[in-house]
Amino acid sequence: MTMNLVHDKNTDVAFVDICEARKGARIHLVDVTEVLGLKSQVMARIDSEEGALLGLMIEDYPAFKREIMRKYVAFAVERIIDLIVTKVKESLPAPSRSDRLLASY
Repeated sequence: MTMNLVHDKNTDVAFVDICEARKGARIHLVDVTEVLGLKSQVMARIDSEEGALLGLMIEDYPAFKREIMRKYVAFAVERIIDLIVTKVKESLPAPSRSDRLLASY
């Protein structure tokens, strides 16, 4: 899996891009903070028709880094983000049911 992490230092929001959205895709944001058991807000960008995880948006990235470094005693933030992406993918509904289940978030 290829990920691209971009931290906008003006807003302190980090964008983790996993794959590009298809042309004309409807994209939903789903708060996955509770799924991950974190205090820092993490939003998943999901293609609502295919159910594919496109990426993550992480609010207050410096606080997020401190939190996961304390929680997981890890200095490789990118590796932890990879694990977070895997957990978010596992928590998503099956693609055929995505519209119905995403509406419940």
